[in-house]
Amino acid sequence: MAEIKTSAGTTIHIDAGGITTLVGGPPGTASGGTASGATALDGLAEGVTTAEAPDALLARLGLTPDFARLTRPDGSALWVRGAAVSLLRQPLPTETPPGGTGKATLLVGGAHQTVAEDIAAVLAAVNAAGGRL
Repeated sequence: MAEIKTSAGTTIHIDAGGITTLVGGPPGTASGGTASGATALDGLAEGVTTAEAPDALLARLGLTPDFARLTRPDGSALWVRGAAVSLLRQPLPTETPPGGTGKATLLVGGAHQTVAEDIAAVLAAVNAAGGRL
């Protein structure tokens, strides 16, 4: 079990093995950030946000080697658990926002994520983080 303090100030206990993606960090930083400056965690039974930066959270939980850091089409950072990626392909036209730089789409824990990196770069990053594509 891992302890996380949510953005609302509530302390929760989670199975950190369930985290599949993280998006966030302070807005306007190299990590891109969410609108609120929070880090959003996906893959848990409900949405969780924390003020803890994604890199720091992954390091504290000992999960850094399990996650690949990629870039969403809007320039924000996305961390994906390599082992949770089950599909990688070219994005469909509807998966890249206008002006976006989507070059690859991943299926992570049942959710599609389009990223700016090309397929070869995503394949290398995901497999280095425990993926088996």
